[in-house]
Amino acid sequence: MSTTTPSNGFIVTVAQSPTIQATALREGDSFALLGNDRPLTILARQRHLQPLWLLTLEGQDVPITLRDDEQIRPLRMLRAFDLTCQLCRRTARHILDLPVHGIPQTWVCNHH
Repeated sequence: MSTTTPSNGFIVTVAQSPTIQATALREGDSFALLGNDRPLTILARQRHLQPLWLLTLEGQDVPITLRDDEQIRPLRMLRAFDLTCQLCRRTARHILDLPVHGIPQTWVCNHH
């Protein structure tokens, strides 16, 4: 568990697993295939055939295909979370990079 300190309070997070299933990826995310440290950034993602995704990657002419359950190493996954302060119940949107910050569990704003 860690604490991220945005400009408006602090967020308690739980670390994201070092490997996740490819189905969690979205456009704009960066990842590495297991056994390879080369970062890959997704420009476009589309369902190819269940359970396959066709990924267009930055700097590559040919898309790659990943299975939903294929394990990858996430490098950058920006996600927006609407979190409610545990003390005053105010809600605010926070952008977290899951591999860096972890998965949010709770938030306390700086009004206390």
